[in-house]
Amino acid sequence: MNNNFAGFIMTYERPKLLLSTINTVFAQTLPPEKLLIIDNSLSNETQDFFKKINMPNLYYHRVGYNSGPAGAAEIGLKILSEEGYDWIYWGDDDDPPYFDNTFEILIEMAMQNYQVGCVGSVGQFLNFKTGFINRVPDNFLKNNTILEVNNIAGGMSKIVNGKMVREFKIFPEKALFYGFEELDFDLKIKKNGFKLLVNCDHFLKHRIKYNRVNLTKKELLNKTRNQFRREYYSVRNVLYIYRKNKMYIPLIFFLNYSIVKQFLRLKYGYNNVYLGFKITFFAIKDSFIGNMGIFLNKI
Repeated sequence: MNNNFAGFIMTYERPKLLLSTINTVFAQTLPPEKLLIIDNSLSNETQDFFKKINMPNLYYHRVGYNSGPAGAAEIGLKILSEEGYDWIYWGDDDDPPYFDNTFEILIEMAMQNYQVGCVGSVGQFLNFKTGFINRVPDNFLKNNTILEVNNIAGGMSKIVNGKMVREFKIFPEKALFYGFEELDFDLKIKKNGFKLLVNCDHFLKHRIKYNRVNLTKKELLNKTRNQFRREYYSVRNVLYIYRKNKMYIPLIFFLNYSIVKQFLRLKYGYNNVYLGFKITFFAIKDSFIGNMGIFLNKI
């Protein structure tokens, strides 16, 4: 198989975890010809650690600041697409492929189908009326071989068409910094007439392995302050993406949901409600005034 296949892994201050993921990637039945490490770290620990690693086809790029997953992914895709690679693995330091033949399955699917922009192990549907990202029903996976989806999130062995990136200049928006940068990227793929595909049998194997078949509706969980910060990015970035794409009805639905959800936190105490509203206020305000990048406010 002439795959012309490379990949990048984004990392931030986790050198030992990174090494484990690198080993898993190179242990694939179809490993990348080149693996590029995009290091967002502020300290020298990862760089010093990397100097001790002697692996062929492994390369290192230090960003020099924390560009977030969105910025790191933009850098990785730009470097590898400009080097002429046809397929590019978009990886995280804490999410290696779950099965050793993942890349082989995904690239074979990509090459056997027409106008493929991206493939991955797991995907989701986007409801263009409500703005919610919906789980693919189990029966869809059992009754299909290949499925077209709207979004393949990070950590899902996302593999991108390098030729598409080169010709159409499709990159993640680094201003998003963290959260839903893959959705923004995938919407660009769809707008340019390309497809996002998942292998249903491979997808279902992931659900079975992690006991995620026949899941019931998710409950609203009690969150830590760090999780609230993550929610800030989710709310801000989704609203920003929908407004940018003129998806005004989904924007209104998602905006109302984000506000109403905070009242439901009352079962976890008034402080939880207060933090929820505070973080949501910042997210909505920053989204509409275009205050993007890293969130610096204290909560």
